[in-house]
Amino acid sequence: MTRYELTPTYENLRDTFIKDTISRDISLVHFLNLLNSIDDRCSIALDGAWGSGKTFFVRQAKMILDAYNDFIVADYLEEDKELIKSSYQHLNEEAICFQPHVCVYYDAWENDNDDDPILSIVYSILKSVETDFSFKKGVNCFKIAASILDFFTGKNWSNVVSAFKSEDPIADLKAEKDIKETVNQFFKELLIEKGDRLVVFVDELDRCSPNYAVKVLERIKHYFDNERITFVFSTNISELQHTIKKCYGNNFDSGKYLDRFFDLRISLPQADLRKYYQSLEFNETYYVYDMVCHAVVKSFNFQLREISKYISITKAAAYDATHDSGGKYEFIFPEGKTKQFLLLRLVPIIIGLRLGDGKKYNDFINGLDSSALWSVCKNLDHHLFEGLLSDKETYGESVGDCLHVDYEKRICELYDAIFMHTYTDIERHKKIGEYIFSESTKKELCNIANLFSEFSSYNN
Repeated sequence: MTRYELTPTYENLRDTFIKDTISRDISLVHFLNLLNSIDDRCSIALDGAWGSGKTFFVRQAKMILDAYNDFIVADYLEEDKELIKSSYQHLNEEAICFQPHVCVYYDAWENDNDDDPILSIVYSILKSVETDFSFKKGVNCFKIAASILDFFTGKNWSNVVSAFKSEDPIADLKAEKDIKETVNQFFKELLIEKGDRLVVFVDELDRCSPNYAVKVLERIKHYFDNERITFVFSTNISELQHTIKKCYGNNFDSGKYLDRFFDLRISLPQADLRKYYQSLEFNETYYVYDMVCHAVVKSFNFQLREISKYISITKAAAYDATHDSGGKYEFIFPEGKTKQFLLLRLVPIIIGLRLGDGKKYNDFINGLDSSALWSVCKNLDHHLFEGLLSDKETYGESVGDCLHVDYEKRICELYDAIFMHTYTDIERHKKIGEYIFSESTKKELCNIANLFSEFSSYNN
């Protein structure tokens, strides 16, 4: 089965930018034009929920800035660089005049176990420089980096630096000058030939341990004091505030604390879900199953990462049976009609709930909480549930012998019949409209949702 979640490989970054998969390209253009206009030290918080595509966004920003820096020794073909530049120019209304940017991507969460964030930030810069740039006169930056690493770790990092450059580092510079000045000198040396500005994209800070997250912020503010550096923190501000409070206490004003570090706060633009669905070969307007899936995404507020995973699971659970056009699955008997109803309308809800909230899922299947069912059904046309009505019932106004039935109340009756009702030898079945439910209904429904059924397939 096709993997739907795109990892930020170069090929995926390039292709999704060129195809504008989620209609964020124009926002990317505006963001990069903002970066290009900065001429002083600046720290930007790019706020977005987990799974909303922040990493992809900043990695694409780095990819484009790299394409416009002639000092880049790229791992990809020159025609790819020209294709990226051509796509960018097509989107931008004004003539492009980028100042050369040296870009570094720093995954804070990946380095959470380091002794000091300065170590891993400098290390990330060294790796990026050695991978992407060919130095002619800038060898001093490697020597200076050795002294920075020595200072913050108390260790001799000569072997580490030698791994990047063959020559030995100079004597310990921390005895000659203040370490803050040394850090700034490191960036000056770095930018001698390579660009006008350094942009450091700091990702996943909100996932770090509280102490490390605080240390990253404090270290960057104190030591990275250079007018030619821009820091972009792609993070979930709300989660980061919770992280800060874990360090300083629940009564601590984490919002004001973060204001000390961020000069600008901007929110990641919403993705175009319809266009994203198209890239996943998912049509939320045609099949009932997909309509319910779309309602689940909306009700549970799934982000891009969750959407891709959710659609992948729902397709694996019951794609053929719910998109049957060849007559393979014909539900002609009364119990077959019920199974079809469960497949089309209940299976997507259970899968979504299990993915989105484990506790609510357990309460739901144990008959303790029906709220998730109604939260989805209220976003669906009630005509999709007309099979729950008898011949003399309607969700509309009563007319003649046809009596009005409250839509929400009937959904609650459905939940009761599957998850709460106690069946006995005397009452082995419960009929709601044209569907028949029994003690085995819950087990069968959960088996389908958990991919333990004849409908499961991983090749859709």
